[in-house]
Amino acid sequence: MGSRINKIGIFANLEKPELKDNVTKLINLLSDQDVPCFLENSLAGSIGMKGLPLNELIPGVDLLIILGGDGTMLRVARMVKTHETPMLGVNIGHLGFLTELLPEEVENALPKIISGEYRIVKRMMLKVEIKNGETPPLYALNEVVIDKGPSPRLLLFNIFISGQFVSRYSSDGIIISTPTGSTAYSMAAGGAILDPEIEALLITPLSPYTLAIRPMVIGMNEKIRITFQSRGKENAKLTIDGQEGYKIPIGVDVEVSKAEFSANFLNYQNRSFYEVLRTKLGWGRAPGERKQ
Repeated sequence: MGSRINKIGIFANLEKPELKDNVTKLINLLSDQDVPCFLENSLAGSIGMKGLPLNELIPGVDLLIILGGDGTMLRVARMVKTHETPMLGVNIGHLGFLTELLPEEVENALPKIISGEYRIVKRMMLKVEIKNGETPPLYALNEVVIDKGPSPRLLLFNIFISGQFVSRYSSDGIIISTPTGSTAYSMAAGGAILDPEIEALLITPLSPYTLAIRPMVIGMNEKIRITFQSRGKENAKLTIDGQEGYKIPIGVDVEVSKAEFSANFLNYQNRSFYEVLRTKLGWGRAPGERKQ
């Protein structure tokens, strides 16, 4: 059981269909529960209300309800950072690995959640440091990817773990992932799937030009340093959670480690990770069998 929730913030992906109806319904439900709610500025403006900037909204509420899909959850998690405000996702997107409720489940679930029927699940995040003396630390919930961008040339990577040289190889890129991100790009590239409550780091090469390199799972307290070279003069590209991109000049190192804070997800359904895998990825069904 958790504590009673007294103030709620609402954030939403403005591009989702039926957004206004979902937000209005949520506001009315919270009003029926006598729970004050506060909307993020752009969301409030889209429905003709007054809102708050995120830097005031996030630390001032007990819970953030996020209407959207996984991409919206990833973006908000990076905004929350050290505040560690709990997040509850309502899936009006597609796959919804990170969301907890469907829109039709909100009416029954919300009063129970407000009264404390939930638990908080901590998800580790990544701290990414570009060693150019200019870029502040970046943070990711799913993964950081370093790749060759639009260049046709392979990159030559050198991988160090906590100061120990591990390997050198040529590839299209490399993914450093959290267990939460193990079902995202890393999975598509052949990486292992990990329970998101495990604290570990995953290293998954992208199309390595060797048979000797395989994805690795290492301890959460290790620090990964990546150096890379190219036969051309092109920059490499660094991408955070598939959403933020940065050019990395050849010769600039990148360090990745566990962030000093976590992303806190509100869990109400108490579904196991394996149930989520079966539901979202369609595991356990015979070829041609329809989803039940």
